[in-house]
Amino acid sequence: MVEPRSEVVKVKIYDREYTLRTSGDPEQLHRLCLLLDRRMREIAESTGAVDTLKVAILAALSLADDAQRVADEIQKLDESLSRRSLECVSLLDRFLQ
Repeated sequence: MVEPRSEVVKVKIYDREYTLRTSGDPEQLHRLCLLLDRRMREIAESTGAVDTLKVAILAALSLADDAQRVADEIQKLDESLSRRSLECVSLLDRFLQ
C-alpha cells in the first residue's frame, strides 16, 4: 500500500512556532492554525488567562463546541430533508396512481 505523501509545514500558534507534518492541504493546515491562534487570543483576552495550556484547552473546548453545534444542525437538516423526501415520494405515488 502506498503511504500518502506528507509535507512538513511550519506554523505559528499563539507566538510559538511548530513544525507539523500533513498529508492534506498545507494551506488548510495554515488556516486551521490561524483559527486556533485567533480563538486562543480571544479567550486569553476575555478571561484574563495567561497560562498557555489553560488557554489552549479552553480554545479546544470552544472549537469543539462550535463543531458539535454544526454537527447537530446538519443532523436536523438531514432529518428534515429525509422527511420532506418521503413526503414528496408519497405525493408522487398518489399522483401516479
